[in-house]
Amino acid sequence: MNEKCFKYGERLRKLRKERGLSQEEVALRADITPSYYGQLERGTANPTVSMLEKICAVMGFSISNIFTESNTNLLGIDEFSLRVLQQLYGKTDREKELALSLLKTAFKLKSED
Repeated sequence: MNEKCFKYGERLRKLRKERGLSQEEVALRADITPSYYGQLERGTANPTVSMLEKICAVMGFSISNIFTESNTNLLGIDEFSLRVLQQLYGKTDREKELALSLLKTAFKLKSED
């Protein structure tokens, strides 16, 4: 294999780990088998563009992130905050407002301790 060949599987793994997700979580949310997702990360299976888009949507990023060699966390968000954002991805505005309200309440209670 040519060393300059792009390794999409390595990028998928890195992006998945940045979000604190397991292979199984991504696979189940993308409605594919964990075995197939593992093959994708190892580069032994070739996904369609629509499959990559589905996986990217599950993890909360654009397909272009897979093909960008630069730092994948351009906003400088820590890993834990990325995990929180991942949980909010795909939720309704109402659900996001509820989550924000819960966080604010929790922090207010903590500061009163």
